[in-house]
Amino acid sequence: MRNLFSTVVVAASLALSLTSCLKDDEHFVDFAGAGYVAEIPYTANRSILQTDSLSASTATSVFPLDINIASPNPPTQNIDIAVMVDQAALTTYNTGRTIKYTLLPSSAYQLTPAVTVNAGSRIGTVNITFQHSQVPKIGGPYALPITIQTVPSNVTISANYRTQIIAVPLKK
Repeated sequence: MRNLFSTVVVAASLALSLTSCLKDDEHFVDFAGAGYVAEIPYTANRSILQTDSLSASTATSVFPLDINIASPNPPTQNIDIAVMVDQAALTTYNTGRTIKYTLLPSSAYQLTPAVTVNAGSRIGTVNITFQHSQVPKIGGPYALPITIQTVPSNVTISANYRTQIIAVPLKK
């Protein structure tokens, strides 16, 4: 009888101590009021550096770069986002690294400078068309740093995931 009573007391104490956690709202974060954040999801999920090998035998290729709107709910209106080639981002990336990239010459690519993320959607795609014959055979290695430049006033640009650097080695 004594063992049964001890077991019941221990079980009741344990159950009571676990229920006290349910009333802890101090660490609860309500994301429902969070706004929209524009980011490059590949950077968030993998790395700031992505490689797109270009073949010398192909004239052009299109590299799609997704821009994501991170928010609790999809946007209710279209969001226009402008991107740019960012030499400063490439310089910062090269600092302290053994492999240092050189900015790809502007004749070697065409960049769609803006994208619209449609209402109800989260992803918009910027297309970069690489002109393979214009990539210099000497020098390099070459890279193209793309940064989110402008967004509407109700959108924040992600501080950590705003830039993607695309390394573009030329395959033979």
